Amino acid sequence: MDVPAWERRLAGRAPALIAVLGVAVAVVSLANFVRDVATVGFGIFPVVSLGTCLTLSAGLFALSHWLADSDLSADDTWTVVQWCLGGMVGFGALAALTVGIRLAEGRTVDGAALGLITIGSGGGIGGGVAGIYFARANRAAREADHRRDALVFLNSHLRHNVLNATQVIQGYTTLLDERTDEPVEYLEPIERRSDAIASLIDDMKQLADLFAGERAPAPTDIATVILREVENAHAADERVTFEVDVPPELYVMATGAVSAIFANLLQNAVEHNDAAEPTVSVSAERTRRTVSVRIADNGPGIRDDVKENLFDSAIEAGEGRGIALVKTVMNHYGGDVSVRDNEPRGTEVVVEFRRPPPE
Repeated sequence: MDVPAWERRLAGRAPALIAVLGVAVAVVSLANFVRDVATVGFGIFPVVSLGTCLTLSAGLFALSHWLADSDLSADDTWTVVQWCLGGMVGFGALAALTVGIRLAEGRTVDGAALGLITIGSGGGIGGGVAGIYFARANRAAREADHRRDALVFLNSHLRHNVLNATQVIQGYTTLLDERTDEPVEYLEPIERRSDAIASLIDDMKQLADLFAGERAPAPTDIATVILREVENAHAADERVTFEVDVPPELYVMATGAVSAIFANLLQNAVEHNDAAEPTVSVSAERTRRTVSVRIADNGPGIRDDVKENLFDSAIEAGEGRGIALVKTVMNHYGGDVSVRDNEPRGTEVVVEFRRPPPE
């Protein structure tokens, strides 16, 4: 389930939010220490109370620092924040309820502030730690679901593409058999299709390794991959004009299967392009944590009924097959893919990769 925009923005500031809670606990603790010293004088117990509260404050700062350096997604980060705030509010409310009951009974309650601080802060830290384990468990479950769906899709994708290519080869072989006097003109398409099958099988091996968990995403230069796939797409259809604006040494977290992403996107942009002067543009943009690659064409665009199920990995045939494969691979990379209409005509696909962590 996608996180609402306002929650996503707040999740991006989660480390700062928890750090502010740590500062608040420290300030209240110091104020409580000053009050205790003024009431009972300087002694071991006020110091121990202050040390306990400041330790809890440091725990919140440690949680904030961990979140700032973690690789959790916005969804998972927001989960940790919710658990942290929930633990703090929940345990603080129980402590406040206990104090309220005692006051309602007419009893004198001393040290209520210390109890609220320690119980609330401890609940926040405990909730944050529980949230981390919960978020990681959810991520592991999602990855397991993605892997299962990917393997099902991989089988369908392989059967579909290999069958089509084999049928083409068989057709040209039949023609060669019937026209033994002029066999040469059919050799080129046979060789091209044979090379396509070899390339496809290699891609399938890379995908199978990725989906089976045998290869983890690692720093990969996708600039060379993009240029190679553009050359292949242009060789397959020379009528298409390609406009490429990709900086060199564009490293992202990926595997060798990344070539299947760009091969499928470029193939879709070329095959379905019915423009008089078909054009495909490829560009890339870096941010501090991501690299976005944009592939846009001036074709007919994607029908609305296809868009509804565009990212379903169970698509058996039709326009959405390549996009479904891209989405499946990007799930394993921890990235994302989005599709929208190009202006004034066509389709624009944006794939967003994670950048390698700084060394």
